[in-house]
Amino acid sequence: MGSSSVGARHLESGWASPSSRLVNTCPLLPRPPSHASKETGVNFADGRIKGYPSFDRRRRADKRMFVRYVRGSPDYGVNELVDNGDGTVSDLATGRMWLQGDSGMAVGAAGDGAMDWEQALAWCEGLGQAGYDDWRLPDAKELQSIVDYTRSPSATRSAAIDPVFGTSTLLDDRGRQAYPAFWSSTTHLDGRRAGDAAVYVAFGEAQGWMAQPPHSRSKQLMDVHGAGAQRSDPKVGDPGDFPYGRGPQGDVIVIDNHVRCVRDG
Repeated sequence: MGSSSVGARHLESGWASPSSRLVNTCPLLPRPPSHASKETGVNFADGRIKGYPSFDRRRRADKRMFVRYVRGSPDYGVNELVDNGDGTVSDLATGRMWLQGDSGMAVGAAGDGAMDWEQALAWCEGLGQAGYDDWRLPDAKELQSIVDYTRSPSATRSAAIDPVFGTSTLLDDRGRQAYPAFWSSTTHLDGRRAGDAAVYVAFGEAQGWMAQPPHSRSKQLMDVHGAGAQRSDPKVGDPGDFPYGRGPQGDVIVIDNHVRCVRDG
């Protein structure tokens, strides 16, 4: 285990999930491709979920990670999705009903439908899809339950979600087609001011401004955490205040996210 006496931080308290290998490749790692996979990991210090490279460039060997074991049915968490034919999808495994499209598709043109956290809450509460008026913004666990880690922009040229769902597209800062992140209702009780940030899940790339070449002043926008990453950013504000993101990997600050509403089915 880590020790604060040698500079280890609680921020690095991650646990790997060996059964959830991401199929998207990691642009930070050298070839061959067998060294370019990521493992899904959960940081229990701040609740974030992201792809951790499985290969250590400095040691030129497989990376060693902590794990927490579990036993029970291997089918736990497997979706059982049904297209209801009315713009909704039911997951019989969880008892939740989801909006089949997202806020961008409901608005119309690709790229529209992004909103801050309070707007996202209000948009779901005002929704009347399929005759139901009890739609709401999903919490972090509910939203994470529909991530499909076998899919990603780099591997399947799609969002990390079952194709029974419709997902809008947008252009990233490089002018390339991308897929949005989605707000959850979960407030992140961490940071400089507890409660200022909320959790969201990236169903496309989770980008950051990385120094390329390493340790240089040249920044390059790339997918640093992988599709399906769970992060948290301010509920309101101007992402322009963070031109090169924040943190050691320059995580892009995303304040205007898309929305996919849920209800108890």
